[in-house]
Amino acid sequence: MPGIIIGIWERVPSGARRVTVFLAIAVALFASTHALAQDADQRMTVLHLSQTAERSVIRDLLRIELRVEETGADARPVQAAINRRMAAALDHARQVQGVRVETGSYNVGEERPQNGPTRWHGSQSVILTGKDADSMLKLAGVLQSDGLSTSSLTYDTAPETVRGAEEDLTAEALAALDHRAASIADRMHLAVVRFRDVRAGNAETGGRPVPRFAAMAMAAPVAEPGEAMVRVTIEAELLLAPARP
Repeated sequence: MPGIIIGIWERVPSGARRVTVFLAIAVALFASTHALAQDADQRMTVLHLSQTAERSVIRDLLRIELRVEETGADARPVQAAINRRMAAALDHARQVQGVRVETGSYNVGEERPQNGPTRWHGSQSVILTGKDADSMLKLAGVLQSDGLSTSSLTYDTAPETVRGAEEDLTAEALAALDHRAASIADRMHLAVVRFRDVRAGNAETGGRPVPRFAAMAMAAPVAEPGEAMVRVTIEAELLLAPARP
């Protein structure tokens, strides 16, 4: 819709009047062009699409949590035993290359059974994370032989593995989205004019990692990593218009 200029003139130098007229014309042209563009967009068909590309990858990050447990009549000896056994476990773990070691929760509390004397029970966990599954499973076996119990063993997908698939999956999703948009437009006897809005999500893995292990008290655990699905989703709005003859 063309712009309308209403001018209120005052007695000003001729040079200033020319600048004022120029600015007024520029503003009017911009408003007119913007209005025409909005009007053209409103006459087009808006197509909303969502496209996902996905790929299976091997879960390559192993996480093992083991715990030290002690029970006794007094709290102090229980704490001392936990500290001693945990220090030995950490020393073993730090000797294995490529394993990230951290300690987890530490709890000591009083227990009062109905048919027995009061006792103190304490526990602390150590968490091992790494990609060398063979070395980690052997280490877990050694720690179990030292009296630690395996609380959980879970395979997950390393962040760098997910990021490594992101670029290819993004390109795949865009290509599929472009092809699908063209196909839909053709069936509607329209043509794709342009993308109006695009939202590309980051690569992510579907579902939560499931523990996969069988363990015996004095033997190294046996584990199978399985696969994870990495996916990228792109959402877009496209403008469609009648195809030019």
